[in-house]
Amino acid sequence: MKRWLNCFAVSMVAMFPAVAAHAQKPVVRIQDYPGSITTLIRVAVDKGYCDKHGIECQLKMIPSAPAGLQTLLAGGIDVAGPPPEVAIQSAVRGAELKIVGSYFNANPFMLLLGRSMSSEYDKGYPEVIKKLKGKKIGVTARGAGPEFQMGSMLQANGLKAEDVTFVAVGSPNTVYPALVNGQIDAAMSFVPLDGFCNVLKTCHIAVVPAKNEGPKVLTALNGAGGLLVVKADYLKANRDTMSRFSLALKDAQEFVQDPKNFDEISRIALKYYRLDMDKGDEILRDSLKRFLPNMVSSVDANALQSASNYLLQTGQLSKAYDTSALLEK
Repeated sequence: MKRWLNCFAVSMVAMFPAVAAHAQKPVVRIQDYPGSITTLIRVAVDKGYCDKHGIECQLKMIPSAPAGLQTLLAGGIDVAGPPPEVAIQSAVRGAELKIVGSYFNANPFMLLLGRSMSSEYDKGYPEVIKKLKGKKIGVTARGAGPEFQMGSMLQANGLKAEDVTFVAVGSPNTVYPALVNGQIDAAMSFVPLDGFCNVLKTCHIAVVPAKNEGPKVLTALNGAGGLLVVKADYLKANRDTMSRFSLALKDAQEFVQDPKNFDEISRIALKYYRLDMDKGDEILRDSLKRFLPNMVSSVDANALQSASNYLLQTGQLSKAYDTSALLEK
């Protein structure tokens, strides 16, 4: 019977090629971010994996997670890309969300040291943390994820948040000059700041939780990084489309995890984002190569629950939240 159905399907396509060729594919509108953290979905688009699985993936540039979720809930996109803390806090406030995949699966933040601490970076974790007392530490914004994670590193090593001065310095392109010009001594930031440090040799990568460096409360977050979420009612009405989307992500993951494809992956990444500066492409390639192993489309349920527990522990949630409600059933 199955063989007959397959033959029948092939014969229908042969009889009506124009209809088959012009059949409208479901469109999936997906949040994109500046930088290279969304390379996985860009590969899915540029390598034709979405098209292969019968969907049209449209990337929509929305540079912040809260704005992405707001656009999702308003119907402007179908798939948003929040980190776990933003998705969980939104769900607690009543947003009915479901996770359908991820851009990457690791804790994205890392500690980097400026010139004033150049003699300390090679001491590694935990010794380097003890050297931060009295220092100025850059974070994206006061009260944001990097500040909480830096606070956890300090607390795990006998220090308090009050033992350092936190300074809001924004994203990597504004963190870097603050770091090399001595406005801050260290920074808790994200890619591609590691590329700036490694290529230009003006700052140092000190602690990377994605490589299981740091306290357990932070390394436990590895497995749930850049989530891909949809509204629950959208998933219910579009299960076949989302199944196709998942297959496209898996194909993209297989491609990016093959080292021989790095040059092509770099070309795709640089098509979407470049640094307008000397050695800009080299910086992005360096950072991308380091982060590629984390570009995995699956989400670890235990890591997701650890993210919720961490939010509760740090006072970002007022009560416990069971993240299984976010997982597709």
